[in-house]
Amino acid sequence: MNDSKYCFESYYERTDINNMIGNISLSVLDSKSRSWVPFFVYLPPNWSPKKNYPLVLFMHGQGGDESTFNKYVNAKQINDWILDGEIEPVVVAGIRGDNERENVQWFTPENEKLMIGEELGEFVAYCQQNFRAGIDSKSVSIEGHSRGAAGAIHYYLKYPGKFASVVGMGYVSNYTLASNMELAAKNLEGLKKQGIPLRLEIGTEDRFVLTKNRKCIYDLHDYLNELELNHEFEVLHGVEHRFDYFWNYHTDNGEPNGLRHLKFHENARKDLSK
Repeated sequence: MNDSKYCFESYYERTDINNMIGNISLSVLDSKSRSWVPFFVYLPPNWSPKKNYPLVLFMHGQGGDESTFNKYVNAKQINDWILDGEIEPVVVAGIRGDNERENVQWFTPENEKLMIGEELGEFVAYCQQNFRAGIDSKSVSIEGHSRGAAGAIHYYLKYPGKFASVVGMGYVSNYTLASNMELAAKNLEGLKKQGIPLRLEIGTEDRFVLTKNRKCIYDLHDYLNELELNHEFEVLHGVEHRFDYFWNYHTDNGEPNGLRHLKFHENARKDLSK
C-alpha cells in the first residue's frame, strides 16, 4: 500500500463499501471542526445501501484511538450474532478523540461538534450519508470506555433525548464528576421526561479504583439515585479496567457482555419507536 496523503498510518478515504461489509475498517474524514479525523466503522454482513441501520457510537479511553475497537473486537463475532438472529443488523463507528492520545477529552467543543453539533454532529451526518446509519436520534446510541465513558455520560446528561441509549464502562475520571453532577441537576426534568436508558459498569479489579481511589462511578450512581433518575449499575466480578475485559465478560446466563450491550441499545430503540 502506498503512503497515505493524510499521514494517518496509511489510511485512505474509504470508497470501496463492498469490501467494508462484515468488517471493521479504518479510514479518515474531512471535518470542519478538527480537519482530518481518523475513524473506524463496522458494517454488518448484510449491509445494503437501500436500507437504514441503527448506529452505535463508540468512544475510546485515554491512550486509545480509532483502532481500539478493532483491536479487541472480532468482526466475525458481531457478524455471527447478526446472522444467528441474536441482534438486528447494526453499524458501529467511532472517531479518534484526539491526536494526542494521552489528552483525550470527548467534551471539547471540537468533539461536541463531531458527535452532537447544533442539530447533528458531523460524524453522525457522515455515517448517515455514507453508511445509511443513525438516520434519526431514535436510532443513535453511545457507549464509551474510561474517558470515553466520561464522554458518553457527559452527552447523556447535557443533551437529554439526543441518543436512544448510553453505556459507560470503567468511568474513573474523577475530575469530571462535579460537572456531570451539575448537568444532572440542571437537566433533571428533561432527563426524566425523555427516560433514555443509561447503563454504568465497573470491574471489581479496576486498578484505578483499587490503587488510586477513583470511585466517581459509585458517587455518580448514588447521586442519580438521590435524584431518582433511573439507570442500571453493575459491578462486574473479576473485570479489570481494559475495554476487552468489559466486552468479553460473560453474564450469569453465559452471554457475552458485548452482545448484552448491543441488545440493550436495540431494546431502547424499539421502546422509542413504540
